[in-house]
Amino acid sequence: MEKTPREFPKNLMPFVAQVAAGKLPNLNIFGNDYETHDGTWVRDYIHVMDLAEGHLAALNYLSKNVGLTTINLGAGTGYSVLEMIKAFELASGRPIPYQVKERRPGDIGSCYARVEKAFIDLQWQAKHDVASMCHTAWAWETNSASLSKV
Repeated sequence: MEKTPREFPKNLMPFVAQVAAGKLPNLNIFGNDYETHDGTWVRDYIHVMDLAEGHLAALNYLSKNVGLTTINLGAGTGYSVLEMIKAFELASGRPIPYQVKERRPGDIGSCYARVEKAFIDLQWQAKHDVASMCHTAWAWETNSASLSKV
């Protein structure tokens, strides 16, 4: 029973998990010269359960409100690639080797959600921190590896 995504990951957390698990030799960091506190890009990472609960809150909101609105779901805090690597190393107890590559065209230094409207309109906010997100991702990665051997 294979639980590994069929496609190559398109976001940071699966890459980091696969490097920690030994499935990939290293993580590529695309640029370390951004105008951020450590030079790596900053993004808003959200736990999958928080995102699911945010979607449920949005569906509940839509069932009671007519019209179109835009509401950001996120943690509202940005973390750099290097901060995420360190957090995952703590969660997994394994080193995450990485290589710095050239920036990708179009990447920006920092991007994270403004979440005030989600809190006000949906009465929702992210509950899990980065450490919890990394622990969950590592548990999933190690569990999926053991299931694929069954």
